[in-house]
Amino acid sequence: MSAPPNQPQPPDAGDLRWSRAGATGSGAAAELASGAFDPLFREAWTESQIANLLQAGNGWLDLGHMGQELVVFALNRQVLDEVELLLCAVAPGWRGRGIGRQMMEQVAESARSRGASRLFLEVREGNEAAIALYRSVGFRIEGRRPGYYRTVLGNSIDAITLAMPIQ
Repeated sequence: MSAPPNQPQPPDAGDLRWSRAGATGSGAAAELASGAFDPLFREAWTESQIANLLQAGNGWLDLGHMGQELVVFALNRQVLDEVELLLCAVAPGWRGRGIGRQMMEQVAESARSRGASRLFLEVREGNEAAIALYRSVGFRIEGRRPGYYRTVLGNSIDAITLAMPIQ
């Protein structure tokens, strides 16, 4: 369905521009995360948490922009030949346009360029949209970490661990 003639069309997700950042991108990523995650689950990281991880030297941010707007990010960390996707988010107004899939392709490409042979992540049980995305790009469930996450109400939620080989 197209927009009425007098309204501009939304930008196409094909116009997404990727860049890589270190700690300098932590503020923008934290801001996007704070608006993208439900506060009940305490999943959004703060700017200092992201910056501290990035200052260790083995992490990076993949940032996706539409024009000047940051619409997606992925926070990654490499240990030996494995890259862990630690945190990622698509801005709520940009969901449903294939940006999550593009993000996963970008993460895999970044990991390959660093010599990684495997991607790993964990996701909150019940986050069905994220699990469906990860499985659709080739991740397989490897295990479960019981009670890994805690909500603001103190409820425990298991983490589901997923991994996939990359060549």
